[in-house]
Amino acid sequence: MIWHIAVHPDYYRQGIGEQLLQEAEKRAVDLGLNRFEAWTRDDCWVQNWYEKMLFNKVDSYYHIYFEGNEMKNRIQSIIPKLYLVNSFAHYVGEEIEQFKTSNQRIHECVCYEKYLNIL
Repeated sequence: MIWHIAVHPDYYRQGIGEQLLQEAEKRAVDLGLNRFEAWTRDDCWVQNWYEKMLFNKVDSYYHIYFEGNEMKNRIQSIIPKLYLVNSFAHYVGEEIEQFKTSNQRIHECVCYEKYLNIL
């Protein structure tokens, strides 16, 4: 599994990320692996890069952060004297618009996968 592929900003757009991925693919094939999985947030540039590298989008969900009044009528504690001040949630539904009116921190997490050619 690869956790991160990153290139220093001074060296962007020189094909280094693609070279790193190609080397990782060679090593994975040598180990008998047949698939890569990559998760990223709602960064169009990164998502376009994965698609250019022949990854396919296969899944997504949302990270939603609730703070203060954003939790009102959404998140509640049933434990006496426990007061929630922040909350982090995964939302897998389709109706994300219901959260966008009051929440500033919503991020789509996207899963890409690529099957490797094993000879």
